[in-house]
Amino acid sequence: MIAKKSVQICNECGKSVALGSGRFVNRVVDLNDTATRKEMGKPFPNGDYICWECDAEICDKLDYPSEEVML
Repeated sequence: MIAKKSVQICNECGKSVALGSGRFVNRVVDLNDTATRKEMGKPFPNGDYICWECDAEICDKLDYPSEEVML
Protein backbone atom coordinates (compact mmCIF):
# COMPACT_ATOMS: atom_id res chain seq x y z
CA MET A 1 0.00 0.00 0.00
CA ILE A 2 1.35 3.41 -0.97
CA ALA A 3 0.91 6.15 1.61
CA LYS A 4 -0.65 9.39 0.41
CA LYS A 5 1.71 12.35 0.66
CA SER A 6 0.05 15.06 2.74
CA VAL A 7 -0.53 18.50 1.25
CA GLN A 8 0.98 20.82 3.83
CA ILE A 9 -1.20 23.89 3.38
CA CYS A 10 -4.09 25.23 5.43
CA ASN A 11 -7.39 24.32 3.79
CA GLU A 12 -8.92 27.57 5.07
CA CYS A 13 -6.38 30.20 3.95
CA GLY A 14 -3.88 28.33 1.77
CA LYS A 15 -0.83 29.29 3.85
CA SER A 16 1.99 26.78 4.18
CA VAL A 17 2.12 24.72 7.36
CA ALA A 18 5.30 22.87 6.34
CA LEU A 19 8.42 22.68 8.48
CA GLY A 20 10.07 26.11 8.49
CA SER A 21 6.86 28.03 7.79
CA GLY A 22 6.31 29.11 11.38
CA ARG A 23 3.01 27.23 11.42
CA PHE A 24 4.30 23.64 11.60
CA VAL A 25 4.15 23.03 15.35
CA ASN A 26 0.61 24.27 16.01
CA ARG A 27 -1.06 23.03 12.82
CA VAL A 28 -4.19 20.91 13.18
CA VAL A 29 -4.73 17.81 11.04
CA ASP A 30 -8.03 17.86 9.14
CA LEU A 31 -9.17 14.24 9.06
CA ASN A 32 -11.91 14.88 6.46
CA ASP A 33 -11.25 13.69 2.93
CA THR A 34 -11.01 16.11 -0.02
CA ALA A 35 -14.59 15.44 -1.17
CA THR A 36 -15.97 16.25 2.28
CA ARG A 37 -13.88 19.43 2.46
CA LYS A 38 -15.31 20.50 -0.91
CA GLU A 39 -18.85 19.88 0.38
CA MET A 40 -17.99 21.99 3.44
CA GLY A 41 -16.93 24.87 1.18
CA LYS A 42 -13.27 24.88 2.18
CA PRO A 43 -11.45 27.32 -0.16
CA PHE A 44 -8.36 25.05 -0.36
CA PRO A 45 -9.85 21.54 -0.02
CA ASN A 46 -6.61 19.78 -0.99
CA GLY A 47 -4.87 21.04 2.15
CA ASP A 48 -4.62 18.41 4.88
CA TYR A 49 -4.23 20.86 7.77
CA ILE A 50 -5.63 23.98 9.41
CA CYS A 51 -3.11 26.61 10.50
CA TRP A 52 -3.18 27.79 14.10
CA GLU A 53 -4.42 31.24 13.04
CA CYS A 54 -7.47 29.82 11.25
CA ASP A 55 -8.07 27.38 14.10
CA ALA A 56 -8.12 30.36 16.48
CA GLU A 57 -10.14 32.35 13.89
CA ILE A 58 -7.63 35.20 13.85
CA CYS A 59 -6.17 34.62 10.38
CA ASP A 60 -6.00 37.79 8.29
CA LYS A 61 -7.16 35.84 5.22
CA LEU A 62 -10.50 34.78 6.75
CA ASP A 63 -13.58 36.67 5.61
CA TYR A 64 -15.23 36.48 9.01
CA PRO A 65 -13.91 37.67 12.39
CA SER A 66 -14.20 35.44 15.41
CA GLU A 67 -16.79 36.45 17.99
CA GLU A 68 -14.21 35.74 20.70
CA VAL A 69 -11.70 38.10 19.10
CA MET A 70 -14.35 40.82 18.81
CA LEU A 71 -15.17 40.67 22.55
